[in-house]
Amino acid sequence: MERRSPGSLNHRLFVVTLLAKGALGVLQLATAAAIFAGAVDRLPALTQWLFRAELAENPNDFLATRAMSLAGVIPTSDLAFYTTYFLAHGGLHIAIVVALLYGAAWAHRAAVFVLWAFVIYQLFEWLTVGGVALLILTAIDLTVIYITVCEQRSRAHLEP
Repeated sequence: MERRSPGSLNHRLFVVTLLAKGALGVLQLATAAAIFAGAVDRLPALTQWLFRAELAENPNDFLATRAMSLAGVIPTSDLAFYTTYFLAHGGLHIAIVVALLYGAAWAHRAAVFVLWAFVIYQLFEWLTVGGVALLILTAIDLTVIYITVCEQRSRAHLEP
């Protein structure tokens, strides 16, 4: 079997994927902080402000009208749940990414376990609620699982 070096394409793809997952975790923590700070109440006005020039030029602009409609339908009833969810989800992503980049021996298996848990949860939510975004997130997580397993196997073959 061919040995892969840490500079291989698979390893670089693994690192890029980890950095993307880390960025997603930071975004999720920022989302939790924004919800906690009350940004949901101000989102329609902020969206209107951001897209006012585009809407003045073209009132039927796809992106601007879509953003306006999405800003108006954000649920406000379970903000404590969403804050907790994004805080936990983002924190877990960041912890796993740091452990994997640090090279912790347990991190690959933990990452695969956590990602499978997210896949199962997202598929359950998709079956009950629907939504293309959940399928996209699931596909991304499945890809990351595959890349993580490949990286784990590669490291196992490199170690004496």
